[in-house]
Amino acid sequence: MNKILNGRMIFVLTVTALSLIFVWPTVDYFFYARSLPEEPSEEQLAEQRQRIGDSSMIKLGLDLQGGVEFLIALDTERMVQRDLDRLAERMISAFRNEKIEAAVRVDNDRKAIVVSDVSAGDEKLVESIIEDEFQSSLDIGDITKIASGGEAELPILAELRTLNRQQSVDAALKTIRNRVNEFGLTQPVVVKQPPDRILVQIPGETDPERIRNGLLRTANLEFRLLHPDHNTEVRKFIDPATWDNAAGSGVVRDEFLKEIPGEIAGTTIKVVDDEAAAALLPANYSLFLGKEVKIDNAGQRTEVDNLAFVLKSRPELTGDSLRRAQPYTDVNDIDSPHKVLLEFNREGTEKFAEVTTDHTGERFAIVLDGKVYSSPRINEPILYGNCEISGTFTQEEAQDLTLVLKAGSLPAPLQIINEQAIGASLGKDSVIQSGQALIIGAVVLVIMMIIIYQMAGFFAIIAMILNVLLILAILSLANATLTLSGIGGILLTMGMAVDANVLIYERLREELESGKPFRAALNAAFGRAFSVILDSNITTLLPALVLLAFEIAGDSVKGFWTALAIGLIANLYTGLTVTRALIEAYVAKKKTMKVGHFVPFKNANYDFMKYRRVGVVFTSLLVGVSIFYLVVHGVNPGIDFTGGVVATVEASDMEVVTRPAMQKALEGSEADGKFDNVKVVKVLNEDIFQVTVPKKSDGKSLETIREQIEAGLSGAFGEKVKIVSTQSIESVVGSEFKWSAFFMLLVASLVILGYLAFRFRPIYGLGAVAALVHDLLISLGIFVALGHNLTLDIVSALMIILGYSVNDTIVVFDRIRESSSEMYGKSIGEIINYAINKTLSRTVFTSGTTLVAVLSMLLFGGVGLKDFALILLLGIGVGTYSSIFVASAMVYVFIHAKEKREGIVKAQGQRTKTVKIGA
Repeated sequence: MNKILNGRMIFVLTVTALSLIFVWPTVDYFFYARSLPEEPSEEQLAEQRQRIGDSSMIKLGLDLQGGVEFLIALDTERMVQRDLDRLAERMISAFRNEKIEAAVRVDNDRKAIVVSDVSAGDEKLVESIIEDEFQSSLDIGDITKIASGGEAELPILAELRTLNRQQSVDAALKTIRNRVNEFGLTQPVVVKQPPDRILVQIPGETDPERIRNGLLRTANLEFRLLHPDHNTEVRKFIDPATWDNAAGSGVVRDEFLKEIPGEIAGTTIKVVDDEAAAALLPANYSLFLGKEVKIDNAGQRTEVDNLAFVLKSRPELTGDSLRRAQPYTDVNDIDSPHKVLLEFNREGTEKFAEVTTDHTGERFAIVLDGKVYSSPRINEPILYGNCEISGTFTQEEAQDLTLVLKAGSLPAPLQIINEQAIGASLGKDSVIQSGQALIIGAVVLVIMMIIIYQMAGFFAIIAMILNVLLILAILSLANATLTLSGIGGILLTMGMAVDANVLIYERLREELESGKPFRAALNAAFGRAFSVILDSNITTLLPALVLLAFEIAGDSVKGFWTALAIGLIANLYTGLTVTRALIEAYVAKKKTMKVGHFVPFKNANYDFMKYRRVGVVFTSLLVGVSIFYLVVHGVNPGIDFTGGVVATVEASDMEVVTRPAMQKALEGSEADGKFDNVKVVKVLNEDIFQVTVPKKSDGKSLETIREQIEAGLSGAFGEKVKIVSTQSIESVVGSEFKWSAFFMLLVASLVILGYLAFRFRPIYGLGAVAALVHDLLISLGIFVALGHNLTLDIVSALMIILGYSVNDTIVVFDRIRESSSEMYGKSIGEIINYAINKTLSRTVFTSGTTLVAVLSMLLFGGVGLKDFALILLLGIGVGTYSSIFVASAMVYVFIHAKEKREGIVKAQGQRTKTVKIGA
């Protein structure tokens, strides 16, 4: 018993138990989610959100769990108004510095600043100031009217408006992504759509209101002084029946309000009518609105909105000076217990101290997004840069506001064009198909391994299962996100986990055949296999690190590589620790173990190097045809590169019009509404689908594509479907991605070359990289020739081929290095042939186990994984061939030529002295 439960086995059991604990919340959620109906109730959705929010559960991507989607646009009207206000303030300040009296006002209808009533004798000076300081911002062609005492209308320049809009969109993209990180939201999609719109998708969220109020709010924080005689000034605007003398405020009269478009398209909100209020406001002051919560004697809370405040037009301090924000609850404050503590940076602290010192005894308003949240009195100077925001917050609102302030303010107000909760991108059927692919692939691998290796194969399967369990546990611990492509990564890792055991078992067979006792053979097998397994996993991992370092891949690509990278690390543990612990425990009880007798190439003795020239000619022909086809025909870019069209489709019969049926109706070569690479998603709780079609290079209009979609759907469903709207979307990646992707592949190749040069010799690295280029070109050429599109997922698959196809090459190289020191007096051709023949079974089995996983992905993984699996299938198949006839042949040519130059080769082709060919 003690021999069975040795230190290694105790460690494995401990890791397995911990993994089960970390993974169980996710397993429990999947059982729960499977029981939900297609259209869950509000209560079920609430419980689902609560389960998804469990921090111990693996986060699921939008394609697995659905989420919320927003289409938002910059509010250009308010953005221009804000720019005009700032320019007007600058102009007033410039005139004041020169002691010039003039009327400066903003005309929002004409998007201009109007200058009039210039004091006599100052006309030329005013013109000079405007020309010097505002010519780059305003059209100043009208300033000649100032000299005659007229009114000069100075519109904001159209070029400036365009530039500001573009810069604001780019800044908004960055800010929203920062906020996503602060909120802990996972696998978001935040992309720009022309001309000034942004698409935001948040997986797992089914509450659009929380995202709208938190993630998408402007969060423009300001601190403004109230008028010294505030009660007198503000009463001009207040309904007398609402006046609160203690608070110094009341509800503003309707005559000083106007309606503007709200955050959601089709809605309106009330804001201050600046033109109506201007006549009653003192110079340099503006009317603001606020709100507060009042609690009556019975404890009933009432929110009072549209309270009036007269504040300085120019803020004393803004959120730009903010260093830290933190929520806290004040149990002693019954009216507003939930607050946000603010801490300023050094510059803000100095400014805050100066303002509170100069205005002690006055009131100071804290304004967020143009609304007054509190207006406390400054009782004493605040010297340490701390204050608080209190108001009508709930605890969740205070937390969300804190996160928004920490992530930064949006550069311009946003308007939500459309918002909706959407279902899983590929539907429940695709998720089930992905699960089936995992199960079928695992079952086939189980059968293969037990037939080939008997009891040892059974232990390899246990190690594979524990490998998947460990991957899921690490995903949970790292708070990472599992996507549909991540499931693909796990599936590929299953094949690679078995690969490690195949390498060990094939070496174990060799050691046993040499006559060693089982324990000695086992130690030798693990010792000799370690370097090969380590090299194989590292060379597969290196492209993943390069891809993630470039930060240009899409979320699905990163999802795959995250799962694969974790899986490769887990492979080292399960292959070298779990398998050994299981075998040692079994042998401790049974004294021996069967490792199978099925060896298809046991006594292989093929002269591969004799046919190297034939291999080179065949390889060159394939590479040449691939390059010719790719250059002449070009690559079919997918929607990630081209952008596309999104059509919103309404269905009247959900039993007939299902997501799979609609997908099938639209798929195919483009004719009569057939499209390749079409994507269909179901909108949650509504009889609506979204159809996304990539743009083509033929320049078809939006209306033409709409008509083709309509034709395809009408042919399948008749009047049961109706296209509600269509819109154009921009590509996920910019045009610069082509060069970045090429550079990324180049860097990954050089990294692999450098690693192999370090582990073996430079020629080995060159041979491996030559084989990689061969694999990529042929795989991509065949893939494109079959009519498939290049997407970010396919770029990811090419990176996998780059890392994985070198594995077989490493197995051969490792045996060449080992044999070169044992086969004294043999030619390099004989050594390479011997190495290839001795590893041929291993090569067939390792490639075979991975191909089983990839075939399972291709045949049963659903539409979301088909193209991905196809390119992998091509790459692994071509890579097996290139390890012999490209990489090994190149090493042979180089070393054989070197032997000739150094006079090492005799007439009969035998070596007279050894040559170091491996580190």
